Amino acid sequence: MPFLSTRGMPVSHPVYGVNHKETIRLLKERSLRLRRGGSLLDGRKIGLIVEGGAMRGVISCAALLGLEELGMTEAFDEVYGASAGAVNAAYFLAGQAAYATTIYSQKINNTRFIRRLWHRQIVDIDSLFESIIARERPLRVDKVLASRSPLFIAIADACTGKAFLSPAQTSSTPLLTLLKASSAMPLLYNGLVKVDGRDCFDGGLINPLPILDAIEAGCTDLLVLLTRPASFRECIPSVIERQLFEIRCARGNGAIMKAFCNTHLRSNGARDIAFGRQSGPAGINIATICPDESGPGIERTTRNAQLLRAAAIASAQRTLRTFGHPVEEFVEVLRPFPALELDLEPPGMDSESGESTLTPV
Repeated sequence: MPFLSTRGMPVSHPVYGVNHKETIRLLKERSLRLRRGGSLLDGRKIGLIVEGGAMRGVISCAALLGLEELGMTEAFDEVYGASAGAVNAAYFLAGQAAYATTIYSQKINNTRFIRRLWHRQIVDIDSLFESIIARERPLRVDKVLASRSPLFIAIADACTGKAFLSPAQTSSTPLLTLLKASSAMPLLYNGLVKVDGRDCFDGGLINPLPILDAIEAGCTDLLVLLTRPASFRECIPSVIERQLFEIRCARGNGAIMKAFCNTHLRSNGARDIAFGRQSGPAGINIATICPDESGPGIERTTRNAQLLRAAAIASAQRTLRTFGHPVEEFVEVLRPFPALELDLEPPGMDSESGESTLTPV
């Protein structure tokens, strides 16, 4: 049964960055070698950067769906994400990007998860992790931890206002706790999550795009998946936003308040590097995929299922076309995810259910 036809959409989409064709070529070669069982040793180190943004995460998750369809789940040497981008990256490394994309339009686009504005916790992160990620759309944590690609999750320290990258595969903190800490959005969730004894919150506020971290770690090529168009510029927080943040989050902590007020500077600086508008270290190739200016407008609290599905399809299609695989139509199919082994199954998990995903035809 057709999910949503995309016939008639433009055949090509711009890819931004620095020498982006080289990164795309390298990933296509790695995908081919993976299919043939060959080695990925090519003298380069490829990093994947996944942007979040609450419900805007549907865009980067669908882009990962496209990479998954292209057989690139194991093509990256390191993966970085913050907030919803980190959650999406985890599902991708587990081979579940297609499985996860429909979370946005089928599971969390409702007032149970995105509450009315008068609630102190507008976005129910607790329900997301306890009900959705642990049970209804279970993340294969074992697959993530066994992945050849190290996953680095951006998390912010609520005392110092500084961000740090937690290595998912080697951290003593459980993966779901790390992901929850990275997703604990100020002004939307207004809660803190303990990581190694520290109170933490959404790493996307301090380090939304860990591009410089990846470069400092030795990455020679980066694929950056953004959830906003090329023209987007983050604005300085409004007076009301600053007042609310002070009351609900900072509570006299000057370091946190300063970090919040400078969010736009860090975000715009990272985006400028991603688009090649600001010079980075020599010899680094960056390919950046982002939504079209005229695409479906998705915000952090968008609940409209039709908009979310349209944005997902456009993003997956854009990614596939970037790598030379045009797709004219998507269908919704029932794709049961393999049941978990009994010794790996979290309590209360329904491992027998089949879930619908977006699939190109």
